[in-house]
Amino acid sequence: MTISKGGVAAVDRAFAIIAAFTHRKPVLTLAELSRTTGLYKSTILRLLGSLEKGYFVVQRADGNYQLGPAVLELSSIYQDSFDLRQFVQPTLERLVTATGEGASFFVRVGDEQMCLFRVDGNQTIRDYTIRLGDRRPIDKGASSQAFRKFELVEGPYTVDDLVCSSFGTVTPEMAALAVPVFGQANGLVGVITLSGPISRINAQRAQTLIPQLAEQAVTLSRMLGAQSGLFRDT
Repeated sequence: MTISKGGVAAVDRAFAIIAAFTHRKPVLTLAELSRTTGLYKSTILRLLGSLEKGYFVVQRADGNYQLGPAVLELSSIYQDSFDLRQFVQPTLERLVTATGEGASFFVRVGDEQMCLFRVDGNQTIRDYTIRLGDRRPIDKGASSQAFRKFELVEGPYTVDDLVCSSFGTVTPEMAALAVPVFGQANGLVGVITLSGPISRINAQRAQTLIPQLAEQAVTLSRMLGAQSGLFRDT
């Protein structure tokens, strides 16, 4: 475990414990916490006492640990702090209604991307790999392409410029289309994705989805303050 310069060691260790929980491992034993964080069990137990008092971690009846309700409350406050929900959520809902596929909004967090908003698709078989709060490296997939491209390439953009795609790149059976969302001073705010089984979102259907996705991204960007000249032929 790396202790940040100028930080408080006990606080860094407490954060390391919270960060040990993931969607893949939402429940951890004391031994697993020790292996993941590199901390001694005695140290973890002392810190867990404080985390449990604040309801950031709770101990289950079987003796294992999971994140507590205080984390969910902070997540909601974090979303509200962006003042994006009132604009992004309706956009995602419109996309799901129009396409039936799952729609997500990712933001850049350091060297990772995080799913800040998510509306599941309304199909029986749908993308189960993306969840609210997911953090992923920016190394592969449609959303990663969008972040890397539009952090470097300045507009104006055409519709064809906006959409990035991946077919089975992250998860073999899933495909995704991604578009950037801009805000004031034409800065990149985040990325919207449409995702679903590759059996439905294939290269042919992608051509019908691209205009819908690009239109919503352009509309949302303008609502967030992007200049109209940023987009051509829209």
